[in-house]
Amino acid sequence: MFTLLLSVTVLLCISATLNIFTIFHLRQTAGAYTSLDNEPLPSELPLAVGAVTLEFIFGKHYNIVNDAEWATLIPSNHGRVRLGVDQKEFDVAMYTDLQCLDTIRAAYVSMRGGSHVAFSAAEACLGHIRQTILCTADITLEPAWVICKDGECPLSSAAATGEFVDHKCRDWEQVRNYVQDNQAAWGGNSRD
Repeated sequence: MFTLLLSVTVLLCISATLNIFTIFHLRQTAGAYTSLDNEPLPSELPLAVGAVTLEFIFGKHYNIVNDAEWATLIPSNHGRVRLGVDQKEFDVAMYTDLQCLDTIRAAYVSMRGGSHVAFSAAEACLGHIRQTILCTADITLEPAWVICKDGECPLSSAAATGEFVDHKCRDWEQVRNYVQDNQAAWGGNSRD
């Protein structure tokens, strides 16, 4: 009886060990992408992005009708990079998000001007932006009252606007510098 119990215990220990190794292996390979030629593809830029603080201030830049200013948000070649041995081209999600926001902005401006054109791209972008916001999950608290700074009050209502509230962000300038350096290496742009 003791031998049977010992055998079962040893088998259970071996099984548990194999399960742990399997789970560890699956966790390490989860989220990895491969190309058609089985080259592993990165899921993010090879960049440790630092943190910055951004105070939300509205109305000073990026007027809704200023196409030129909005265009400065996205580097040349739509902010694309090339990575890996075969220099595969990737879109950086931050620039896809900004392009979507600009598409929605342009559709809004056009409709405000009386256009009745269907904007399926703007509709698709709304879904993209919604998912990005949920993915980012910014938990910064925004007071449910108006915040005035230096005698400036953004609104007369008591609705939360988020203006003058500091948010912890990832350093978007660091991302832009990486993208521009990457593009300069393959001729995707000239460094701004």
